[in-house]
Amino acid sequence: MSLNVIVYQYGKVASTSLVTTLNKMRGVSAHQCHFFGEEAFRATVTRLCNPDTNDYFFKHSLGQLAENLKAYRLYHRKHAAEGERCIVLTVAREPFDWFRSSLVQEIEGHIPALTLSLRDRGVESMSQEQIVSEGLTLLIERISQAIETVEGGIDALVPAKRRELDQMLPFTDTEDFEAFLFILSRFLQPHWWFRTQFTPEFGTAISDMVDVGAGLWRSPTPTGDVYLARYEQLEPAFARLLDLEDLAPRPLARVNEGHKKPYAADIAAVFGTERAKALKAQSRSEITRTLGYE
Repeated sequence: MSLNVIVYQYGKVASTSLVTTLNKMRGVSAHQCHFFGEEAFRATVTRLCNPDTNDYFFKHSLGQLAENLKAYRLYHRKHAAEGERCIVLTVAREPFDWFRSSLVQEIEGHIPALTLSLRDRGVESMSQEQIVSEGLTLLIERISQAIETVEGGIDALVPAKRRELDQMLPFTDTEDFEAFLFILSRFLQPHWWFRTQFTPEFGTAISDMVDVGAGLWRSPTPTGDVYLARYEQLEPAFARLLDLEDLAPRPLARVNEGHKKPYAADIAAVFGTERAKALKAQSRSEITRTLGYE
């Protein structure tokens, strides 16, 4: 008996810990995916072919593509080997906390965008730490204003509405606006991802899942069970998953922890401000209500 586990999620939810732990278990093969499905693959290839794609995100997406394609083929195989099963595990995280964590882990890739936003504020004389601090402060203000401009808030910030923001908010130029749209899409990702990426691919919504305890939900599908774990309860949820799948208990490995990243202290200081706390209060959506993050 062998078990394949597709760990499909939007990143920064300890997926590397999950995959590392599962792959140490006898008879288990785990695959980490941040994008899944033909449309997502096409969008990734388009991004990789764009010479203006930031080097950091180019390398990140390129490194993931082969593994994600392999997992996609594995999941959709019509004739699995005898005794072989496949399940899907996804993880949800409180969206504003996720955004902070994503900035900690990806900040080097975002510094060029933050620099663009500060071009009319004497950025040439700023240190990298100042660019991170002042750039993130401005970013938080802009995101807050973007949410306020659209009736319906985060759930109404569809791509077409985002494109109209340059008519409502000040930007240094078009390049600055485009860079802001990319970071805004990152902020919105945990609010939108289940609706636009997960449910269409696996045919099950969070509302279809059954709470099986310890921060874990499950939904049966023709291909195999689909599980959702809350990041905030990840250890007990993972233990519950192992129990349900008749696997031996094993603690989660700890890898890729954000506090070891550069500029983590500068980011933490910005996210401790009243402006950041106000944005967190605005960060409400269908997903925060569904998963009890309000």
